[in-house]
Amino acid sequence: MYLLARNEEINAWLEEHPAVLGGMFIVLGFVLLTFGLIALRTGRARGKWGNEMEGPTAYLHGGVLTIAGAGSLGFALFKLWNAFF
Repeated sequence: MYLLARNEEINAWLEEHPAVLGGMFIVLGFVLLTFGLIALRTGRARGKWGNEMEGPTAYLHGGVLTIAGAGSLGFALFKLWNAFF
């Protein structure tokens, strides 16, 4: 994040082209939502470094991923709405 915080050209370009930012967040949101729903459905998940989780920990991890994916999709729709309307 330090790179993007210091790079005013990238921030200005993304401000002028919100559809690009919305598209990136749609992809991220669908990936997070998919992994979260799979973890909630199967009760098994993998952590950041490949640790396998089962039971309540996997359900909690899946819930966090699902909420993060839904939030990312919400932000993407907000940016796309502002880009086109």
